[in-house]
Amino acid sequence: MTKYRSAALVVAACAAGLSAAACSAGNSTSSSAAASGSASPSSSASAIPVTSSAAPTSGPAIASKDLGIKGATIATFPVPSGAKVAENEVAGKSIVIVFGSIQPADVARFYGSALPKAGYSVSSNSMLSRGSDHGAYVEFTGHGYKGTIDSLDQFPGMSVAGIGDKNVTTIIFAKTS
Repeated sequence: MTKYRSAALVVAACAAGLSAAACSAGNSTSSSAAASGSASPSSSASAIPVTSSAAPTSGPAIASKDLGIKGATIATFPVPSGAKVAENEVAGKSIVIVFGSIQPADVARFYGSALPKAGYSVSSNSMLSRGSDHGAYVEFTGHGYKGTIDSLDQFPGMSVAGIGDKNVTTIIFAKTS
């Protein structure tokens, strides 16, 4: 276990809370669709409504770099070139990547185009807001993996070693076969 493992798991758990809110909002917006809505989250979450909208599709190009993935059946995974990677781990059939320095809207826009170019299918790409929490949520499949990308603009109360508590992105994906 690396020094970042506990931080990555905490980030993943908190990001999953925002993602679960997206699921309870009943919105699975693809990057090419324009939809927005608001709904109350499930009873396990607080009563703050979740607002979901399509991820941005235009803006300046975001350069990509291939992050090496050792110990997985895929050799690399695309990340924005300005991302500061704090975690890149393979645990059994799962891969966890945590990076900072990229705003959630840019994460959503980047992965809306980078994943298809890398041979993945994007099934959901949304911007989410819940109270003062804002972020992006992307679901994808490909190369025998299924995963999610959660990006939060602020991660109050927790600082991830090497990247802090702003613009934290967690990517978790696992083998499907």
